[in-house]
This record gives sequence, C-alpha cells and structure tokens, in this order.
Amino acid sequence: MGLNKSTLSEQIYQILRNDILTQKIKCGEKLTLKILQERFQVSSTPIREALTRLTQDQLVSYYSNIGVNVIRFTSEDLREIYSFMGDLDGLAIRYASAFPDQEKLMAEAKQILENGRKAAAAGDTKVWNLCSDEFHLIFYRYCNNSRLTESADRLRSGISIFSNQYSQETRIQSRIDEEHQAIFDAYQNGEIEKAVEMMKSHLNDSLAYALSFLPGT
Repeated sequence: MGLNKSTLSEQIYQILRNDILTQKIKCGEKLTLKILQERFQVSSTPIREALTRLTQDQLVSYYSNIGVNVIRFTSEDLREIYSFMGDLDGLAIRYASAFPDQEKLMAEAKQILENGRKAAAAGDTKVWNLCSDEFHLIFYRYCNNSRLTESADRLRSGISIFSNQYSQETRIQSRIDEEHQAIFDAYQNGEIEKAVEMMKSHLNDSLAYALSFLPGT
C-alpha cells in the first residue's frame, strides 16, 4: 500500500481508525492479525502497535491473542457516553472562561462557526464534521487542564462513529449549527453557566440522533 516504513504503525493506526469512524469497518466486526497482515503486507509488530492504540481509544477490544473486536454499542452505552461527554464539555467551558485572552478564543470560535456554515452550504459534509468537532475542541484547547482533555479524547472517538452518520442529513446539520451558535452567544455574553447547560442539552439532542442510527433500534 506504499506505507512509509518509518511510521508503519502510525499509518496503519490512522487508516484503521478512519475506517472504524466512517464504518467502513463495522461495529462488532472481528479483525485478525492474519487479515490485517494480508491487507497491509507487513509483519505483526506494527499491526499490534496500531491495535494497542485503538484499544486505548476504546474503538476495539482484544478477543484473543490473534485479533480484536471493533467496539459494539448498546443504547445504554450511548446514554452514558453522551451524558458524560456533556459534563466534560461543560467543564471545559467553565475552565476556558478563565483563560486570559478571551478575544483570541472567541475569534477562533467565530471562524469555526463561519467555516461550518460555509461547508454546510457547499454540501461538504467532511469539512462540516471537522468544524463541528472543532467547536467542541476549542474549549479544551483553552481550558488549561490536560487530564480533562485526555478524558474527553477517549470518549470522542465513540461519538464520532455516530456523528459521521447522522451528520449526513442536512436538517441535523442545520440544527447542530443553530445549537452551536446559541452556545457561543451565551458564552460571548458572559453567561457561562447558561452556555454549560446549553452544551449539555446539545449533547442530549445529539444522543437522540445517535440512538436512531443504532443497529436494531
């Protein structure tokens, strides 16, 4: 596949991660070392390293010493993840509000929101998804708490599996953009606790979208 040998495990990790997040590799699917070695034409070592990182991302779990299972979600899993993510995003907002250069944070947030609207208008779902994620991530970049950021990162991958699916619908894109703008307006007006509660409500709305895409529901 033309992989750069100096970064084999990194490239394999990125390819598999993207395949899982976009559901080219489905939730619950088994991946054996043999299958992956045939696909990437490499030894087991870089593949094991990539799978270890995916395990840390909570995207796969080992089912034996020869392969992994891609994560599978129940409705209760999603409720726990989205609820906790709402709490973490709320904390990030509170911590970010103490950042000394608020003008810089708000200028970046405005640009993210604008880029998202332009992507939606152009029908560019990939860029819109990136902008949607960035709106949440900006509060973590300015929260000055690495442990909070690390906790959120571990959960965000699971959410991305579903957001990549429901964001294909323009009505959902529009609704999410409206909620992001409302959260930002509250934050910009200094209504931090209002922004926190709105973020939690926003994640609860996103949970409803995710549940509608859960297999078997």
